[in-house]
Amino acid sequence: MKTQKKNADPHDNVIRSTAGRLVLKNEQGMAMVLTISAVALLSLLGVWLVMQSGATHRITQSVERREGTFNLAEGALQLSWHCLQTESNEKILKDLKKNQDVTPPASLVPYMQSDQKVDNQTKDSRTLTPRLFFLDSQTVAGWDMNKFRGYYYLAQGLGLENLPDKKGGPARSEVVMFVQKVGQVRSR
Repeated sequence: MKTQKKNADPHDNVIRSTAGRLVLKNEQGMAMVLTISAVALLSLLGVWLVMQSGATHRITQSVERREGTFNLAEGALQLSWHCLQTESNEKILKDLKKNQDVTPPASLVPYMQSDQKVDNQTKDSRTLTPRLFFLDSQTVAGWDMNKFRGYYYLAQGLGLENLPDKKGGPARSEVVMFVQKVGQVRSR
């Protein structure tokens, strides 16, 4: 027959080592506790990595979309610049009213139409818009003021990409360039 100790000490399973640290006499179940703790820690790490990779993917898409719309805007700016280089002031300007939109209609200069669809095999919702604004005209120092004038333009390029549903408004980039074009004055 077993006899129980009358005044059982709650610290019977603990022995003090010579260094003063507590050491367990009975270590049954410790491996399971350590294993469950390690699995929980690794699970948390896995969840964190999945969340980080999703955020990285969204950031990458955003950067690609921003670069894409910027490239569209830059292409539209190049079309505006090309129009200023190849077309005469008389064809572009109707009058010399300052700060006006003088983008030639598509019937006169076909590549200057607004909201041009970009033929892209993966996305059909990308457009570019070249525009020209006449700012002012003044005489140019050193040139015959009766024959030549400086025409000041603001060339603008706009790139636009519609985002998938529930992602907000379209991604938009805009670039501008100040241009001085010296032209011969002709009577109108």
